[in-house]
Amino acid sequence: MKTLPFVAAEGVARAPLVFVLGGLCGSLALAGRGVDPAIAALTAPLFTLSLILLFSERYPPAFFLCAALLVSLTLLASLRCHGALMPRTVPDGSFHDGGEVVYERPWGGQRTVIVDGARGRFLMKVPVDKGVREGDGILLSGRAIPIRTRRDSSFREDRYWRARGAVFEVVPEEMTVRRERGWSLPARRTALRERMLRVLPERTRGYLLAALLGVRDPDLAERHRRWGTAHLLAVSGFHVGLVSLWTWRALRSRLIAPRVGRPMAVLLVSLFVWGYALLAGGAPSALRAVFMIQCVLLGQLAGRRGNPVNSVAFAAICLLLWNPVWFWDVGWRLSVISALLLSALYGRVEGWKTLAAASPLVWLATFPQASAVFGAVPAAGMAVNLAALPVFGYLYPAGLLLSLPALLGLPGGSVAARAAEGLFSLWEGAAEGVVRIIPWTVSWTPLLAAAGAGLFLFVVAWGAYPMRLRTVAAAGLSLIAGVALL
Repeated sequence: MKTLPFVAAEGVARAPLVFVLGGLCGSLALAGRGVDPAIAALTAPLFTLSLILLFSERYPPAFFLCAALLVSLTLLASLRCHGALMPRTVPDGSFHDGGEVVYERPWGGQRTVIVDGARGRFLMKVPVDKGVREGDGILLSGRAIPIRTRRDSSFREDRYWRARGAVFEVVPEEMTVRRERGWSLPARRTALRERMLRVLPERTRGYLLAALLGVRDPDLAERHRRWGTAHLLAVSGFHVGLVSLWTWRALRSRLIAPRVGRPMAVLLVSLFVWGYALLAGGAPSALRAVFMIQCVLLGQLAGRRGNPVNSVAFAAICLLLWNPVWFWDVGWRLSVISALLLSALYGRVEGWKTLAAASPLVWLATFPQASAVFGAVPAAGMAVNLAALPVFGYLYPAGLLLSLPALLGLPGGSVAARAAEGLFSLWEGAAEGVVRIIPWTVSWTPLLAAAGAGLFLFVVAWGAYPMRLRTVAAAGLSLIAGVALL
């Protein structure tokens, strides 16, 4: 394994936004524990200053000026986030509105829909037989209520739906659904979904529905949970990275590069990744990846290589400023944890040993969150993921290309789609074989959760500071303080 040379800049000079992100996350975690929002907001700059002083061993010129700027930035960001978390006003009395369905998913024995109406974006739960789809127009009357949360459950339904844009719930009394669909993004999503359901075989449509539209097939999702690869079905940085990578390779190929300059290539890749993220539903993990890739692309134009840890922190902060409820979204948390760890790791070392270590390190770092939310975590995921990412880096593009003839209605399209079905079946057989060899699952335990959190803090700290005793000690103290406070 080859160690990359350290640059002279470290800490606040190497990855300043990591400290801002740490302060924001600390204050939001306190708010989630019931601390008054105003008090929680004021703790954010204190967290940021504490982290800067705890980890920094040297105080070069302008250090304290830079620290003061970061603390001030944290305070402004914290006030914005906690202000946006204040309870929203629910319309009084009878409710009459209309709008377009922008989100639709099964929810127990019902279906949940989010409507973008004239009076705001709201949630509804409707019977399955209503057949409401994204892109439909709705006219309704009923009554508006706050989004309900069960007191006997740790699941915060209000945060879940606010993270998806709904600010209140409507109990419909009369409802009319208009089936005509225009050219809006939700309508196009529904049209593509229905086309894929009609013409693609079972496995292929399950994978492509997940990758292109963020729609999960329950049976396929259950299999991937058993293999520890559920992230392959959640539109995230992996999928956005594939789109940007293959688009960039195509635009910089020998055939196209002479006709498309670098600035135009950057613009086209940016349009592709933003369009893909929106088509796939705008998941927090996907938007985090788009922000990060956009930083890299802008660096290409400026001729500068930014620090990847700082880029991840910037993307995470932007999403929190846009919608701070995403902090409690497990997809956002797992995405940011994985991206910060990998960017810190690859920023320090390179080689095949690093690639081999990435899967178990990410498994352990995400274990505290994953096990707390999903229960037991499959141990086979550490082994399966060693091959999963490189395999699906080619399997997803190949499956899409082989499915295009069928989606476009070309002669012989079903033959190519069956070939894609065979490729996905081969992968599933291999993953199932690994699970038979490693059938165990690991449940949440305080010791293992602390080990995963400590590993994450240490690797991210190493991404900003050289490997030395103070870095290790500061990561340990941060872990102890986090456990004590939260």
